[in-house]
Amino acid sequence: MIRLFQRGDEDRIDLQDPRSIDRWMPLVSAVRAYHRYEVHGLDNIPREGGALLALNHGPVPIDGPLLGATIYQDQGRLPRALTDHLVFKMPIMRELFLAVGAVDGRREMAGELLGKGNLVIVMPGGAPEAFKSSARAYELYWRQRTGFARVAIQNQVPVVPAACIGIDELYKVPFDMFELGKKLFGVRSMPFPLAWGIGPVPKPAKLDHFIGAPIPPPPPGSEDDADAVLEYRDRCVDAMEGLIAHGLALRDGRKRLADQGEDPSP
Repeated sequence: MIRLFQRGDEDRIDLQDPRSIDRWMPLVSAVRAYHRYEVHGLDNIPREGGALLALNHGPVPIDGPLLGATIYQDQGRLPRALTDHLVFKMPIMRELFLAVGAVDGRREMAGELLGKGNLVIVMPGGAPEAFKSSARAYELYWRQRTGFARVAIQNQVPVVPAACIGIDELYKVPFDMFELGKKLFGVRSMPFPLAWGIGPVPKPAKLDHFIGAPIPPPPPGSEDDADAVLEYRDRCVDAMEGLIAHGLALRDGRKRLADQGEDPSP
């Protein structure tokens, strides 16, 4: 039975329930099959110790649970996720997030999890990246953010870039919903909800996760050096953009082969 949310639960790291995760695995497997989900470079995920798994953010970030489940099945490690505080204001959604180990996405929470050797999933682009127009698919908003880089330096853990190709194709987003949401609702992270796939159901786009090599942080104390933080942030962005370019090139190559009637499989 899922534990009902109580105020302050978003600040606890002891509510992840492996039994709930095991119960949800059949659904995860169905979603994996629907999107023909594959992970490339799984060996780049550290098998012990803390690390930030940095993902690009789509309008419906189902790639996070899919990657987490894959790591769980392969390594027995249960990644934790940092999520927007607004999630914890949504009944049912917040209980589900808590059961799988999500916490409020504050630096203190990230530090507590990393200090205990957890793999922590973060999407540095946040809501602005998630709800951007489809015309800006796969564009990262990370160069506007330094928090994830500072957390990695402060806790002396690597950032592992994980680019999901297909995540921006599940729904058609006609315009920047985040910016319109700010104007209409006056709430920083509330997007204007207009997007469509097959109606409300996501399109069956193939999802491929490309995991890059861990990027070690600069020396301890560098989190107070603005230039060091920016340089590390840019290294992470460059690595992620390289993974995205590689993944898109592979996808487009497969599509060309399929259009020509050839076998697109490797």
